[in-house]
Amino acid sequence: MSVLEKTITLLQEMPEISVKKVYQFIQNLQSQQNNELTTIQKTTENNQSKALESYQALQSYIGILPKDFDYKKELEEAREEKYGRFD
Repeated sequence: MSVLEKTITLLQEMPEISVKKVYQFIQNLQSQQNNELTTIQKTTENNQSKALESYQALQSYIGILPKDFDYKKELEEAREEKYGRFD
């Protein structure tokens, strides 16, 4: 016998006032779950929106650097400028 069938059997044996309380409890539980799902969906949508904005910002930098750009040289120069005085 499934949980649902067992629950129905118990409900059929309960007095009406108890069934009403169980019903109200189930309604509250369902309402809480719906609120949690809505919150999760909003958070997910917000995160996706932020991710898309970040991706688009990165895409805007494509093609800005010259073809002969030497990132290793630039990195070394930046490190020397920032940390070279400590040698």
